[in-house]
Amino acid sequence: MKNLIFVIESLHIGGAEKSLISLLQNLDYNNYNVTLVTFIPDGYFRELVPAHVKTIQLRYPEFSLLDRVKFAFQRKTKSNYHSAQLYWSIAKDKFNTLDVTYDVAIAYNQGFATYFTNKYIKAAKKLAWLNTDYTKAGYNIGFDFPIYKNFEAVVAVSPEAKIGLENQLQRIAKTLPITVIKDISDPKVIKEQAKEPIPKPFDENRINIVSVGRLASYKGFPMAVEACKLLLQRGHLITWYLIGEGSERKKLELQIENLGIQENFILVGADTNPYRYVARAAIYVQTSLFEGLGLTVIEAALLCKPIVSTNFPSVQGILEDEKTGLIVPMNPNDIATGIERLINNKDLNAKLVQNLSLQENKSKEQTLSQVELLLNN
Repeated sequence: MKNLIFVIESLHIGGAEKSLISLLQNLDYNNYNVTLVTFIPDGYFRELVPAHVKTIQLRYPEFSLLDRVKFAFQRKTKSNYHSAQLYWSIAKDKFNTLDVTYDVAIAYNQGFATYFTNKYIKAAKKLAWLNTDYTKAGYNIGFDFPIYKNFEAVVAVSPEAKIGLENQLQRIAKTLPITVIKDISDPKVIKEQAKEPIPKPFDENRINIVSVGRLASYKGFPMAVEACKLLLQRGHLITWYLIGEGSERKKLELQIENLGIQENFILVGADTNPYRYVARAAIYVQTSLFEGLGLTVIEAALLCKPIVSTNFPSVQGILEDEKTGLIVPMNPNDIATGIERLINNKDLNAKLVQNLSLQENKSKEQTLSQVELLLNN
């Protein structure tokens, strides 16, 4: 049996976290002993970790006053670095190496998890997952390349994520072994969970719209709030439910209040089963500025929902515009217009649903096969 160790910062709700849980639920534990390291306790997905997995809960180090001042100064003066890189430059010597040597160590997202795995995990082979658009996320390749070169492979979750990293590598005339393995989606689990009731039933006399995602700036949810206001002004009786939690909640609450749409744009909060909301939606909307892949769009497609999505790069590998979804420019007016088309044009709406229902999704099997090959090669 191979000894594997996965490293991720938390098990709070997010695309990388959800994908990791799905992967852990589908590994063959006759072949692997698996350890999972996290740094933030609790988390909505923690209860979904399989019983076979050994968990190690570590902690971030306490920063001294000098450390905090240094970090704040760097954030002001080094805008071409990601905050995770600035944090690591201060915290990198404040941890201890784990005692066990593993066969394979997997840093399951970029940034801190990758840096920690590189320096503090002993393993015969190391793999680093890339779950974001590297360029748009704001990472500095000069900082990351000396770390990434110690990994046997970087695993990008979409072709677009791979291209984003390759473009940055070209700037410093370097290369890395990069492979593409899409995040795992389990259609059977998603469809079963979608059958569960929601805590408060939707008003069937309204057009119920659902979006799912972390309340973070790159998700573009202020555009969703603006689009909601526009649709109301155009005479559409809608309620828009946003499933997710994050640092942008207060900003969104203030925006919703300022627009006077508290009854129409609902911040539901985090839910480990967003599929039950998506399944009951008339329309699913994704407003992201960028994504590593776009897992929530894939999941909405599995549930055959009419989808409107902004034109972030990786969405082109998920939806075919006008056939399996509507891909619109990144602004509130075009988002609202896309939604309005699906409200008014029943034939278009039905065509999208029909085309989605005819798609054969074998991504789970393909992902598992690719992961197995990578772990055992």
